[in-house]
Amino acid sequence: MGKFKLKDQLAGIAALIAAIVAIGGGFVKYGEITTQLEALSNIKQETVNLAPLDKKITDNGQKIADNSKSSAVNATEIELLKLQIEEIKINTSNPLSTQ
Repeated sequence: MGKFKLKDQLAGIAALIAAIVAIGGGFVKYGEITTQLEALSNIKQETVNLAPLDKKITDNGQKIADNSKSSAVNATEIELLKLQIEEIKINTSNPLSTQ
């Protein structure tokens, strides 16, 4: 009967040690969380001024619109030049044309 009591006591002591370790671990984790929260609360909130970016976006939008207009003008001029080249080819290939 004495052996069982010793085993029971050892099991109780082991359970007590495990509970103390678990509680201690909880306190350590609580300390870590508290430290992280303090660090986060000390971070200064800064605002970002987006006005320069908005101006650049507006400027770029205008430049894109201007480029689109220039591109359309260039395409029209190219078509006109192609037509003129074709006209020159026709006139030079026709022996009856007067130049």
